[in-house]
Amino acid sequence: MTHQTSRAVLITGDFGGSAAKDTARFDKLPVRHVPVAALSPGLHLRQAGTNATHVQLLIEAASSTELPPILVQQEGCRVIDGLHRLEAARQRGDQTIPARFVDCSDSEALVIAMEANTSHGLPLTKNDRLAGATRVLTDHPDWSDRAIASITGLSAKTIASLRTRVATPDNSKRLGRDGRRRPVTACEGRRRAAEYIKNNPNAPLRQVARETDVSLGTVHDVCNRLRRGISPERNGNRTAQPNKATRTPEATPQPAAITSVPLRRKNHVDTPVTWADVATTIAKDPTIRYTTGGKEFLQWMAHHAGNPEKWRTFITTLPSHWLSTIAPIADNISKEWSQFAERLKQAEHKTLGA
Repeated sequence: MTHQTSRAVLITGDFGGSAAKDTARFDKLPVRHVPVAALSPGLHLRQAGTNATHVQLLIEAASSTELPPILVQQEGCRVIDGLHRLEAARQRGDQTIPARFVDCSDSEALVIAMEANTSHGLPLTKNDRLAGATRVLTDHPDWSDRAIASITGLSAKTIASLRTRVATPDNSKRLGRDGRRRPVTACEGRRRAAEYIKNNPNAPLRQVARETDVSLGTVHDVCNRLRRGISPERNGNRTAQPNKATRTPEATPQPAAITSVPLRRKNHVDTPVTWADVATTIAKDPTIRYTTGGKEFLQWMAHHAGNPEKWRTFITTLPSHWLSTIAPIADNISKEWSQFAERLKQAEHKTLGA
């Protein structure tokens, strides 16, 4: 890859797509087998170092298949993505490891590393992501809160809070996830959201937030304001109405300009995340893709979670004499799924508390 610019935004896809899509660009780079001893950690994203349990899982997976190549910064042979795979190779006694090299600056390598972590592998801890976000914010103070949030896996609100604690220049415009520079003022963002909703009244709220580079909470507020016929801006008042005292009998009251915006359904909600949304990303995790348990899980989920709403088509097609038999079976399955979800939440809390 030719190093043409110091702006990591160009390497990471102008913030336009998901991290998984952006980092997939590097899959086209040639693979080289590099001496393990020649590589260095470099970025140090994980304050506690590598996770021994995760390394062991990779060692077990590597015994039956070859793990994906790691990503290495060309200058200095610093590992951008794949420290756990590197440690697994060391413990296995491997002399070389497959790698792809990227010609990039240190600040670009940091952005690539954080985006790669959000698309596969062992997630960074909250403290690690905060530390990484601080480094990105220091290197790129002109990037918008939502742009940095999309890279680091944090919320835009968290980035905004970090910005107050990091000494950065006072930029009048910031670079958004789509590569465009926009004024920092909140009013400008609210106007963008209102205009987008006007042109795309049925768009999901998350889509509006993504396309206009404002927070989801702001989009909610703008929608509510438009529905009530008031300005989308925080300090906006209800659109001025003609003065009754000066209105002639023949005059027909004109609707407020803001009411020309097609109203979104009151009960409109964003579509929840489905298995289809995350299956590809999860399948890229070596500890799932290359382990027996992981493969079985992927197959099981593909079979049971691929189309969870399919049951709706059977309500009117099943013969009545089987309904009393199938209903309790469905009820039991739903209880099993609820228990599965609860156990996963408990395991997550236990991991976070460790």
